[in-house]
Amino acid sequence: MSSGYVPSDTTRYLRNWVKGIYRQGQDKYPVVYLSLEDMKAYAAWAGKRLPTQAEWQLAAQGTDKRLWPWGNEFHGTYCNNAFGRPTPVDAFLKGQSQFGAMDFVGNIWQMTNDLYFNGNNYFSVIRGGSYYNPDSSWWYIKGGPQSLDRTQIMLLVSPGYDRSSTVGFRCVKDIDQENFKSKK
Repeated sequence: MSSGYVPSDTTRYLRNWVKGIYRQGQDKYPVVYLSLEDMKAYAAWAGKRLPTQAEWQLAAQGTDKRLWPWGNEFHGTYCNNAFGRPTPVDAFLKGQSQFGAMDFVGNIWQMTNDLYFNGNNYFSVIRGGSYYNPDSSWWYIKGGPQSLDRTQIMLLVSPGYDRSSTVGFRCVKDIDQENFKSKK
């Protein structure tokens, strides 16, 4: 990576890349096989951060509290619905949110910056669902597109264990209030 970042635990780190580079034709696919620490390191390097759960919710849901980024009715052709593999993040133009943001549901679970500690374990909030929808056991997190009123927590065990093909992230950037005010 051009950031120069190397995690202390490299287990499964960018497992689907070849020598630190995404595979040909995968430039618009979500980046996965990252731990929360990896995601935060990238966001900081890019001058951004992970969104809070509330920020993710607003960007996905808009101001009218819709159940899906595009409205209140589910449309299986507006998101990665049962493809069984990830898709490019711009593949479903009709699935964008009120703010024009895309790919909130069905492709990969998206990590937020919100952490919870129950006295023994840390959990992160993930949102949106993923292409992988296991049906073999109740142990697994339900996959597929998840409505915007659904929140899921993920047990954080260790960076190597937490990296998976079904969890990724998006970044946000705080606006410069002074520049924002001067442009009004």
